Amino acid sequence: MNLKPIKYLFLIASLFILTACNPDLLKYKLDPDFGSLEQLAGKSEIVAVQVSDKRTKQPIPTGDIKLAPMEDEATILNKRLIEQLKDLDYKIINKPLLADLAIMMDINELTVSIQESTFKSTVKANSVFTLTIRRNGEEWRKIFRAARTQEVANPVNQNDATGVINQLLSKQLSNAFSDPALMEFLSKSAQQSGL
Repeated sequence: MNLKPIKYLFLIASLFILTACNPDLLKYKLDPDFGSLEQLAGKSEIVAVQVSDKRTKQPIPTGDIKLAPMEDEATILNKRLIEQLKDLDYKIINKPLLADLAIMMDINELTVSIQESTFKSTVKANSVFTLTIRRNGEEWRKIFRAARTQEVANPVNQNDATGVINQLLSKQLSNAFSDPALMEFLSKSAQQSGL
C-alpha cells in the first residue's frame, strides 16, 4: 500500500484547517472609559459633545490580520462620551454655541494592527486626536498622541485587539481630560464667569 498520497492529503487537510482558523477579518469593539469628566464639566449644567472623524482616508491595514471596528469609531466615541456625562447628571445638547461647556474631539489617527509570528503575535494601537474645549466664549485646544504595543498568544482573537485599543484610549482620554493646562483654562474661565 502506497502511503504517499495519504500523507499529501493529510498535509493539505491540515493546512486548510489552519487557514480556516485564521479569520480574514477581526472586529474590535471600542468601549473606552472617559476618566475625569466630572472634574472637566465642573459646575456646567448644559454640555455639548461633538466627535468627528478627521482622518483624510481610512487607514490601510499594515498587519498580517485585517482589523475593522464593529461600529464607526467617531459615532461610538460620541455615544460613550454622552452616556458618561448623562450618568453624571449633565444635560446634553448638540449645539456647542448654546452650551455652558462644549467638548469637541477630532480623530486624526486611530489604528490597530497585528503582526503574527510563530507562537506570539504583536498588537499595535495608535491614536491621535485633537481635543477642543469651549467655555464662556474662550477656547482651549491640544493634540494628544498615544501608542501601545502588546504581545499576545496565538491564535489572536478580537478580544486581544479590543483590549489593547481600549486600554490605550482609556489612558489617553483620562490624561486629556485631566490635563493641567486644561484645568487651568477651566479654572480661569470659571473665575471670569463668577462660578
